[in-house]
Amino acid sequence: MITLTLDLKTSAAILGTPEDKLLKRLQRQEVEGICLDDDWRMSIFVLARLLSTTPDILLEYLEDDILGQKIAETEDEELLDSSQAQAIYQEYLAEVRWPDSWVVKR
Repeated sequence: MITLTLDLKTSAAILGTPEDKLLKRLQRQEVEGICLDDDWRMSIFVLARLLSTTPDILLEYLEDDILGQKIAETEDEELLDSSQAQAIYQEYLAEVRWPDSWVVKR
């Protein structure tokens, strides 16, 4: 299930403010937040309101940002054509030790 609150670090990044300044504002109750076990969190609804947008648009932005990060993580990886990928896959299969109960005897 998706959570509807974000941690202090993520909330500060979305708002474009340092964590320590956001923490002080939360502690002074200048902005709404939730403190659970000394861990401050902000609702996506509060963040959306502060940014004059909707929760849907905020969540879409977050999804796009996460996808962009994942794509960036793979940019330096080697691209393979299908025959190269098949050869590597066959090498992996050859290294796997299958349990005897999985082996079909003919």
